[in-house]
Formats: sequence, structure tokens, C-alpha cells
Amino acid sequence: MTRAEPHLRLVAETDIADAVIRRCRFEKAHPEAVILPPAHERWRAVIAGRIFGAWDLGGLMDELEIRFPPPATPPVAGEGRHA
Repeated sequence: MTRAEPHLRLVAETDIADAVIRRCRFEKAHPEAVILPPAHERWRAVIAGRIFGAWDLGGLMDELEIRFPPPATPPVAGEGRHA
């Protein structure tokens, strides 16, 4: 029995910075979420007793943003309406 190896990909520094920004926004919008640093090469998040995981922070944020979309923001005054 062999262990499946994770799919490896090259990650640019901008991808990492983007994932960190997304993590900060997510934690601010969802204070009940606990995002744990990598353990055994996987990032994990615990939300309402459920555990989510991914090989990198960007992948974890993709998963969390799909399952817990950001709250809708009201339109800014003057935007979206044309006379």
C-alpha cells in the first residue's frame, strides 16, 4: 500500500500574500473560525465543529470561501444607479 503524494505546484510570492490577506478577511468576517498553522504539511480550519483541510493556505481559503461566502455588502451611495 503506497501513500498518495500531493500534487505539487510552484507558488508565487503574490499567491502567498493573497492567501494571507484572504485569511485575515475571513477571520474578521467569521470570528468563530479557527485557522490552524500547518501540521503534517496540511493547513486546517475548525468551524462549528467541522474540520476543513488543504495542502496550502490558498487552497484552504478557496474551500472556506465557497462553503462560507462573505456577507453581502450594501451598495455604495451613487453606485449602480444611472439617471
